[in-house]
Amino acid sequence: MEKIKIEKNSVQETLVLPLYGKAWASQKYPDIFKDRDAQKIMNNIDYDFSAMEKAARGLKGKIASLAAATRQAALVWEINDYLKDHPKALVVNLGCGLDTAGHQADNGKCRFANVDFPNVIELREKLLPSTEREKNIPSDLNDHSWFEKIGFIKEDGAVFIASGVFLYFKKDDVKKLFCAMAERFPGARLAFDGQNEAGKNLDLKALQTSGIDISTNFYLNHPEEELKSWSTKFARVQWKKMSTGYIRPDKRFGLLYRLMAPYADNTGMSQLDVIDFQKD
Repeated sequence: MEKIKIEKNSVQETLVLPLYGKAWASQKYPDIFKDRDAQKIMNNIDYDFSAMEKAARGLKGKIASLAAATRQAALVWEINDYLKDHPKALVVNLGCGLDTAGHQADNGKCRFANVDFPNVIELREKLLPSTEREKNIPSDLNDHSWFEKIGFIKEDGAVFIASGVFLYFKKDDVKKLFCAMAERFPGARLAFDGQNEAGKNLDLKALQTSGIDISTNFYLNHPEEELKSWSTKFARVQWKKMSTGYIRPDKRFGLLYRLMAPYADNTGMSQLDVIDFQKD
């Protein structure tokens, strides 16, 4: 396979950052993180990873990589949990980028759909082409026409995940999306990472330092209370501790991470929010 060129300072470059973090964590702590795909994808990319490798040797880079891997582990747990009762469910990765969280939970029976902007799906098709059980769907998430393209079967169920996506959205758009999904996909589950206003501001500051300037404002200071108020079709809403609730921070992660992770979870700066949609 000819390597796919990723240009520096491009939108596609932003897809490589979490990919590197998950590959790094899986290599560094294989007993904890088990991403089977990240390194394989990196091997098929023409990109200079030296800056990321240097950053990973420092404290900030290490914490960023651990955060990416921990977030994926939380989402994989939620997928596996849903598949216990819905083994043939559709696993939908919203704003998928080059993420393969669904693959880590593959039981051989479920199906996959990945939704992202056309230019992202074009890249994904080269690296992770569609298969008999997997579709790559080019669409803006705010254009709800993708609802009819993913292949939802109500009897089988569906679990939707989003990783590092909704920070880039306006809250009103997120609300419209979630409420429309609850109407269209009864009995499905949605799991996504979130943060309170303080966490959002930290994330935006980090993005701006990287040269990415966005003005969106999605955050949840009181996720369970706020989300429940959005729709009567939300059967259950859970705010879970993303950094410590799924994987216990190991002493090898370093003292600072082990202090920061529970603080971020307990204050709401780090969240894994889960919505179960009401059944018909």
